[in-house]
Amino acid sequence: MKIKLAHLINFMSPAGKEIGIVKLLNTLNPDQFETTLIVTDKIFDQLGLNMNKTKLIVLNKKKGNDLNIYFKLYHLFKDEQFDIVHTHAWGTLVEGILPAKLARVPVVVHGEHGTFHKDFKRKVVQKLFFNWADYLLTVSDVLADEISATIGIKRSKLHAILNGVDVEKFAPNEQQRMFYRKEHKFTDKDFIIGTVGRPKPVKNQQLMIRALKELLPKFPSTHFVIIGDTPLNSQKGYLRSLAGKLGIDDHVHFLGVKQDIPGYLNMFDLFVLPSLSEGCSNVLQEAMATGLPIVASNVGGNPELIRHGENGLLFDVHDLNDFVSQLTRLMKDEKLREKYGQNARQSAVRDFSLQTMISAYSEFYINAMKNVQKGK
Repeated sequence: MKIKLAHLINFMSPAGKEIGIVKLLNTLNPDQFETTLIVTDKIFDQLGLNMNKTKLIVLNKKKGNDLNIYFKLYHLFKDEQFDIVHTHAWGTLVEGILPAKLARVPVVVHGEHGTFHKDFKRKVVQKLFFNWADYLLTVSDVLADEISATIGIKRSKLHAILNGVDVEKFAPNEQQRMFYRKEHKFTDKDFIIGTVGRPKPVKNQQLMIRALKELLPKFPSTHFVIIGDTPLNSQKGYLRSLAGKLGIDDHVHFLGVKQDIPGYLNMFDLFVLPSLSEGCSNVLQEAMATGLPIVASNVGGNPELIRHGENGLLFDVHDLNDFVSQLTRLMKDEKLREKYGQNARQSAVRDFSLQTMISAYSEFYINAMKNVQKGK
């Protein structure tokens, strides 16, 4: 018998959490799992979801507190008779777990991917529903530790499964590097610092723009490239304005959403992730698999991926001078960039290939169903 598995998200847009879920659904063994992706709100991008393998259901939730969504999900869970419902982050915590429990879904799993709420009221809600779920998954041990300490959940209830990356798809490629640099009119002399992520406050891309202002006097051919956008509350206008006020707008480039992320990563000389919060960053793993030297903020799951001084550099996210210092170290030392890039690639291949992630999730789901059958 196949396991009927449903994942529940609020939006479907180009973001790390959603991309990771699609990777999982596209790769799970169809002989073992019958999969459904339920979107409570809207779809902005299908993210390459294989519709031949996974059924897609969109509920088009109304703005604000739409109480009908609870009834819709309750009846959906009852009608479809899912074995496992897997909710994700705050956006589907209450809306997903409550109907799933009332519909007597055998296994209810909740996943946290990085940023969770720490204000008093939401901490109370999270603690209640985290405890009500049968299992809690996180994308890193650091995140699991933080949730346990902050929310007051037993650490033993939290299970960490690192995100995975396709290390064949994401790999060094000189032809892609040359093609995309030429397409965007960058020369071999230009030094491109790049990032991939939505222009949202949590991604802290403003810090890289401020760092660039400090770097340009020493490295005048440096450019900062941002790939990604968001249909909701984009900070792109603010970031453009900031670059203009600092007089460096000619050196900051917004390329928007791109499909060929492996190709664009190869265009970069250096990858940065200055986020204020991260779980297990998909794009950081992809940059590592591409063999890029990396400077990342010392937050969340980043230290589980980047070992400072070995396969990249970490910096204090609240210290612009530290960020500039770490960037400068790599920008002036080509051999060090090559060393860290090679080590990052080796780490990706060894520690978090996509197949490793798929095997971990498959084993987790299968064991959860076995525990149900045993009456645990």
